[in-house]
Amino acid sequence: MNMFKGIDWRSPEMLLILMAVSMPISFGVWQALLNNFVIERAAFTGVEIGILQSLREIPGFMAFAAVLLLVFMREQTLALVSLLLLGLGTALTGFFQRKWACIAPRC
Repeated sequence: MNMFKGIDWRSPEMLLILMAVSMPISFGVWQALLNNFVIERAAFTGVEIGILQSLREIPGFMAFAAVLLLVFMREQTLALVSLLLLGLGTALTGFFQRKWACIAPRC
């Protein structure tokens, strides 16, 4: 690929390319796994899916912690750690096949 010819793989440009490709893929895989599980296995209705999505928003309210983490690490390091945790969490989602964390009354 000629457009990457002069770019070092450790450069901020490559990090942005990696994040731009991996985050939508990871989110899409997570969403497909979640939707397939809650509809087919746990038999969630709209009410339970709404509760689940509301709980999913809690980390968004805790985003202020990123500002505190920036005191201890650089932005690029924080982005790489976040990307690593996103990939690890998405990979581990497929291993939790039991309904031990199910919040629906029919579980």
